[in-house]
Amino acid sequence: MIGVMRSKWGPAVIGGVIGVITLVFVFYGIFVPGSGSRGPGVAGEVNGETISYTEFSRALNQRIEFFKGLMGGKVSEAQLEQFRVGESVFNDLAQRKVFGQIAKREGFYPSSQEILDEILKQDVFQKDGRFDKTLYRNLLQANALTPVRYEEMVGRELMDRKFREFLVSLVQITPVEVDRELRIAREKRKFKYVYVDHESVRKLLPKDLKPEEQSAKLDEKVAEIEKQVIPALSSGGAIKYPVKTSDWLTARSNVIPGVGSVASIQNDLFALKKGAAAQRFALPGGTFFALALSSEQFNPSSASAKDRQDARAKLLGEKQNDFFRRFTSALMKEAKISRNEEVVSRGKGSSVPVSFDQ
Repeated sequence: MIGVMRSKWGPAVIGGVIGVITLVFVFYGIFVPGSGSRGPGVAGEVNGETISYTEFSRALNQRIEFFKGLMGGKVSEAQLEQFRVGESVFNDLAQRKVFGQIAKREGFYPSSQEILDEILKQDVFQKDGRFDKTLYRNLLQANALTPVRYEEMVGRELMDRKFREFLVSLVQITPVEVDRELRIAREKRKFKYVYVDHESVRKLLPKDLKPEEQSAKLDEKVAEIEKQVIPALSSGGAIKYPVKTSDWLTARSNVIPGVGSVASIQNDLFALKKGAAAQRFALPGGTFFALALSSEQFNPSSASAKDRQDARAKLLGEKQNDFFRRFTSALMKEAKISRNEEVVSRGKGSSVPVSFDQ
């Protein structure tokens, strides 16, 4: 698998997964009274590995608490169904299982000594600054865990951590990429433009047109406007449509006041050169005619160390997101995943009560 990752995406992209794969601490939230109870079945399986009722219900309750925090302390069952929270939780757990399986298969599982060292330094088992064996056993017993089971869980967390560290070692962001990012973010343009809202054009069309006729007539009208606007913008001649001048914009400026989002035309818009003819651009709600008035170029020597550090972090985040979408999609398609709809979609059979409005 690692060899395939290297050959298909390269080390720089592979490393980006680190900040995006949210491999939640395996025993996060485990010390909760009653959380260790077990049900008679499972929520699903991932490549033969079980997702238990208990595991799913604990994760679901944590997600519900998160939604409560966002929604003023209450969340209804109908709202959870609307947001498909159960399915989302199951998918997260399935994804975590798949990544854990890969890490184990690739040899990242820790030694017994590494697991012991990790447990000995965990604060929850410390008393008077030292590991307390009695406290350790009592806490595990209170949560229906045996030392063997808990050591396995710690081993999985360490395995995930080692796998992440390996992926981090593959990250490569080059100075050229950093300069390119800074240039995109720092180079500025000003444009003279005319924006024609299509809704205002439709009001000028005959009222009895069929939808397909209206679309054709709209295109014809916009073409007529283009014949007037493009030459006038380029020459500075009079136009009956409002002509505006933008503020300084960068390639990250996604919105122009009065026009809305220009993200879909950003690259083409910033390709305009001062002195070149005005161009027409199609936007979802209208047509945008623009002429490049002036520009400010980016000087790489003006960037501070912090500027470069911030740019590098941004690039890393983008690569993480891109890799995560592609790699996770391929990975989950290959995995054999089954789920118990009675538990995941309908919330039945869980051994850990699911809490809504409390």
